[in-house]
Amino acid sequence: MKEKLFYIGLTLIIFSFIGCVISFYLLVFGIPTFLVGTLLIFLSRQTIKVKLITTLTPIALYIPLSYLFLYVYNYSVTKTILIPKDFEGNLRVVYEEKCGQNYDKTDDVKTLTFPESGILILNEDFDRHINYKYYIVDNVGKRTEIPQVLDFKSKAHRLPYVSVGGSGTLGQTKEASSTNQEEEEEEEEEEEEGITYTEFYVYNKDTIDRNDYKSQQKFDSLTTAIVNQCRQEKNGSHQSSRRPHQFNLMMSASNVDIFRMLIAASRCLQFLYYQVIFFT
Repeated sequence: MKEKLFYIGLTLIIFSFIGCVISFYLLVFGIPTFLVGTLLIFLSRQTIKVKLITTLTPIALYIPLSYLFLYVYNYSVTKTILIPKDFEGNLRVVYEEKCGQNYDKTDDVKTLTFPESGILILNEDFDRHINYKYYIVDNVGKRTEIPQVLDFKSKAHRLPYVSVGGSGTLGQTKEASSTNQEEEEEEEEEEEEGITYTEFYVYNKDTIDRNDYKSQQKFDSLTTAIVNQCRQEKNGSHQSSRRPHQFNLMMSASNVDIFRMLIAASRCLQFLYYQVIFFT
């Protein structure tokens, strides 16, 4: 019976250890399970050395394996962010826009080059990973790396530096359909999806106030305007590419009408011909 206690206790320790490494939320259940497993192991007939190794090894490995798991789970290839010189304020990456650009490549490293507006629109999947190197770029293209900080309020950091903001979705916008009757018949009214983004904040001067609500509202409005303009330009090029196709359809319809008229005329001529023959 006591032999079984060891294996039961070992099983409980293994499952509780794996659960606690995978999620901190499972500590509430994992710790009591671990303690029960430890008790069962010490009630078994194993030597004190085996008991100590079995119970202390998970405790010693918990922290390093937890960090390793988080690293592997959140791992992503480092990307480069290029920021214009003297830029300050919000940086925003907008994802999953068909009108956007793809990542630039510099020495096989994915690069995000921000315009002066601070809003970069990408035709890339949303990236939830935060693994970047940040560079200030001057007028001649010289890069100067700047750090990423966690506590942006600390005065110990030397300007400039970057703080990671949040991710989210701006509200949906709706694009009205064309007033042209033919286009209304062929195109339905489209409802654009929300704007998915990740945000950063560049500190370059002591006067920046990150919590300025009005500035944030203004930046949201600017983001919406730029993205909508991008979408409209994309839709405009799509519609212009469809016009030759619509013209061909119209020509085809006209050809059918002409063909039908020719058939009707030939039938009338045949009818007149038979009438002339009959009366003569």
